[in-house]
Amino acid sequence: MRESIGIVRDWQLVDADGEKWPMNAASLVKPVIGHLALALVPDLDAPIYGDISTRHVLSHTTGLPNWRPPGQELSPLRPPGLRWGYSGEGFVLLQDHLEQLAGRPIDELAAEAVFEPLGMVDSRLWPPEDGFYGGRPLFTTGADFGRFLAHVLSLDDERWRPQAAIDDELAWGAGWGLQLGPPLYGWQWGLDPDASNFVIGCPSTGRGVVVFTDDPNHGRSSYRKIVERELPGDHASLRVEHNPAFASPPRHPF
Repeated sequence: MRESIGIVRDWQLVDADGEKWPMNAASLVKPVIGHLALALVPDLDAPIYGDISTRHVLSHTTGLPNWRPPGQELSPLRPPGLRWGYSGEGFVLLQDHLEQLAGRPIDELAAEAVFEPLGMVDSRLWPPEDGFYGGRPLFTTGADFGRFLAHVLSLDDERWRPQAAIDDELAWGAGWGLQLGPPLYGWQWGLDPDASNFVIGCPSTGRGVVVFTDDPNHGRSSYRKIVERELPGDHASLRVEHNPAFASPPRHPF
């Protein structure tokens, strides 16, 4: 199993280990898209697709499915804003909106606003994946994503404020899952046929860790050990596979 790890302390990348070549970030691309949205969208509550707003997308309250069934039109399950429900396709709508807003493709926006200023020299958005309606996969390293994590943990904005409740322990902010604490942690899980990834960090302490693996079957046990070593204590985000809100998700669950 290949791994790529980034360790953050005091809002700085302090260590990187494992694979040096870029790996599939899976749904860890979502915090990057969310970061762009917070920088570029002037009104998070303005509609971007029907009644769906940027805030709905970032907080997974669009009312959309995770991914529509193949060959079908995108159809909401319920009106936006009613309750939390994970949607990868919502982030594709947001990606399209950002491209229209800026008049440039999302890979150029990410390179100019995120990768270049943060020194993420091994990171790029790849062409769209088949079957995911224009979604652009992120390939990156633990060191690069650790630099991104260190930066966003230093910010004080909507991403760290609960937007939608999941249960007593978990909520969703503007682009990040939230472990409510105290202290509060932001997190995101990533699962693909060639990836099992995890990122978690605490804005108030500046500590965090990101782990990329290429093993969807055993990667979870590996990243759990690394998180528990670097961030001792109970983490509800490491138990989400047992949480009813996350049970039996469709393909590309995170």
